[in-house]
Amino acid sequence: MMMRGTTLILAGAALCASFAFADGSKNAELQLAPPGQMVMPKRMMKVRWDNGRIVPATPWIELGDFAPAGPCDPNEVLVFDHFGTDASGNPIGGANCRSDFAPSRRWYFGPTAHNPYWANDIKTLVSAQYNGAAASSLTHAWFWNPPQAEQCIVLILTTEQMDAECQDVHDVFENPILDGVVLDYGVLNPGTGYYYSPVCLSPIGGIQLPATPADDGDAGTELLGGYAVIYASALDPNTGTVTYATTAQPMLWSMQDAGDIGSSTSLQWDDDSPTDGNHDPATECYDYTFQVCSNPPRVLGGMMAFWVTPSCQPNGGDVDGNGCVDDADLLAVLFAFGSTGSGLPEDTNCDQVVDDADLLEVLFNFGNGC
Repeated sequence: MMMRGTTLILAGAALCASFAFADGSKNAELQLAPPGQMVMPKRMMKVRWDNGRIVPATPWIELGDFAPAGPCDPNEVLVFDHFGTDASGNPIGGANCRSDFAPSRRWYFGPTAHNPYWANDIKTLVSAQYNGAAASSLTHAWFWNPPQAEQCIVLILTTEQMDAECQDVHDVFENPILDGVVLDYGVLNPGTGYYYSPVCLSPIGGIQLPATPADDGDAGTELLGGYAVIYASALDPNTGTVTYATTAQPMLWSMQDAGDIGSSTSLQWDDDSPTDGNHDPATECYDYTFQVCSNPPRVLGGMMAFWVTPSCQPNGGDVDGNGCVDDADLLAVLFAFGSTGSGLPEDTNCDQVVDDADLLEVLFNFGNGC
């Protein structure tokens, strides 16, 4: 990655997100931040990879002060939760990472820590049926502490491959990014708390999540993919020039204790030793298994959650959607019996095959709503 001061040149340059084992010295710096404050983006732009550079895929889409909070569809499914979110994208609960503090409090490395570019892996989503789907909403959280109010721009990018064993130099964009979104929050004040943002991605058609589990290049680690986040104070979409924020870092949380919604490994790469836009395999890959959560210790990571709007919605046997489960629904399932694929109305349980289970769904609910 090319660097000029604190400016990253994204156009024609690779964003390096390599991993290497670190000494765990961050453990002593870990602390709880005050409760968070919701903030919504003023505008967003989709970006893509084209001929070795990141370029706009849409113009800036103005959202104003009334941007919808994510998730933006009542049928959305939470497929990856490294955030601890409720159905509206607000931080809740402490049971999965100590319960003796307010539900919205989260971990970070103190008000002066600076980590404007980090990357994490997605080992699994909540179900393989969502692999490769478009994330229709996301929620993320970060600590913002410049010396004075500063423009806040956040880039969130997904990738199909990620190295999570810290043994090889690995460029997260060596294979082109899948998709990305740039979120412009306008000028944000530094504060004593952190910011979090549930974002509906429907204005740009969502961003693609990784699709195919693959070995990361080292035996024993099969990952679905990953994502990277950059906190910036300026972005020039014409040249691909991004200027790092003055002082920013991700807020941290763990996966749930039970019924994990997706999973990731314990390793996260942080551009903080030094903050220069380049990776250092010896010092900038950290094991985020900290002694602050339940027993056994839980894995922390940058706060991020993804939602997906399924192409199929379970319909309780009402195949034609007229509110009544009757002969017409039974015949529809029989005529489609054996069909496979996504989005089939006769696939009443959304397992991508019309079979005995769908027939039983109609029979068990026969007469409902009639």
